[in-house]
Amino acid sequence: MFKRIVVALDGSDCAKDAFNVALRLAQAEHAQLGICSIVDPIVIAGTAPPSPAMDLVIGDMEIEARKLVDEGIDRARRVGLTASGWTHDGMPAEQILRYADRFEGDLSVMGTHGRGGIRHLLMGSVAEGILRRASVPVLTVRAQAPEAAAAHKLRVPAEGHC
Repeated sequence: MFKRIVVALDGSDCAKDAFNVALRLAQAEHAQLGICSIVDPIVIAGTAPPSPAMDLVIGDMEIEARKLVDEGIDRARRVGLTASGWTHDGMPAEQILRYADRFEGDLSVMGTHGRGGIRHLLMGSVAEGILRRASVPVLTVRAQAPEAAAAHKLRVPAEGHC
């Protein structure tokens, strides 16, 4: 069904979860995996004038983005998948859509923090931007609430050992 799956990484736990889902889907579908990571300099610099210090911060973030993509490619290849990747600077939703078009992806998988209210208004949503403008299906993987994640890690005692 899906032959070219795109997944976006940003280092967050929900992006890691989305990568795991994309990896399993790609294995099940014998699909290629396209991995991207976008550095948004506006989030870092805001409206501050360019400076050597800001250039260093952006440079470090570009290195981290490349590392995320390289690690994803390596992991995909270790499980027998064909994988490639791309990093770029710019508006994340626009650049992810651009990469998905270049890669000719037929499914995009991405994490979403599930923010609502004022946090969503202030921070926006890359996933929402992708959902509204993508020409292919988008599978979002929502981050677990901290309480749910903690409860999920609890061990249930073996039967008879309460």
